[in-house]
Amino acid sequence: MKIKHIWSVLCKESVINQDDNVISLIGILEDLNTTLTPNDPKIPRPEKITIPFNFEVVSYWTRTSVEDDILHIKTVIIGPDGEEISSVLNDSTFPNNVQRLRTRLKAQGLTLTKSGDYLIKISFKLNKEANYKLVAELPLKVKITIAVPNSHS
Repeated sequence: MKIKHIWSVLCKESVINQDDNVISLIGILEDLNTTLTPNDPKIPRPEKITIPFNFEVVSYWTRTSVEDDILHIKTVIIGPDGEEISSVLNDSTFPNNVQRLRTRLKAQGLTLTKSGDYLIKISFKLNKEANYKLVAELPLKVKITIAVPNSHS
């Protein structure tokens, strides 16, 4: 295959130095602990909750060809029960004569169902290909704590 996935990382953020194009990955994520405080504990919690949590999936790709290529990337979040919770499709262009490419998917919310082991699956395909090829699975252990709201009488 002319495009090869080298690595992907789940992190809080990434920063690219404008002087030398070096990327810094900040806050590599393996575990996530979150506390939910319901407004009314008598109302059942919805099956899916989106929490305000910023994160990025940063990937590094190489290739052997020199012509322009469009890289179609699919990022899927799988919940603890094996169900697909969310999916994002994004395209990146491999410009002419460029052999290496970094892609960054920035998200501003994370949808959760319950505590457990989540998987972020990264797949890609090129324009002429029909199917996506799975290239990475990034684990994320999530612990959700339900807080009891203070009631002042």
